[in-house]
Amino acid sequence: MGKSDLMDRVTTDLSRGHTYPAIQRMHSLVAAHPTDLDLRRRLAAIYRATGNAVEAGRWSYLDDDAEPAELEAFEGRYPAHRRLDALRWPNGAPAPTDVSRVRLAPLLAASAPAPKPKTRRGSRLQTAAAVATLAALSALVIVGARTALDWIF
Repeated sequence: MGKSDLMDRVTTDLSRGHTYPAIQRMHSLVAAHPTDLDLRRRLAAIYRATGNAVEAGRWSYLDDDAEPAELEAFEGRYPAHRRLDALRWPNGAPAPTDVSRVRLAPLLAASAPAPKPKTRRGSRLQTAAAVATLAALSALVIVGARTALDWIF
């Protein structure tokens, strides 16, 4: 189903007071077009109309006209390292506006995994444990095979 068809259905749902299906349809559209700020703005407007400030802030976070109270509600609900996932912004996609670039930059930095230090001690210990486990399993296989052969013959 095309974008305009879904938008028509959203409009129909909202005119009938059916916000849940309208929200579900808008989520589908945003998932299909994650960098379309207009779709995000419309989804935020539906959440705003239902009184859900956290979700309104979530979907208007990259918008120039986002409400400060909604942004605070969103930021209060999601810690900095989880906000990028909550926004469902595609990895590596360029931000279309200056405001969205400014808001995405710290989220990208906060969500980047910290480099894991390499330690030789841990890798040697893991290797020794793996060798010991393989030796024990080999011994069990040999004993099991011998026992099975003794029973057969």
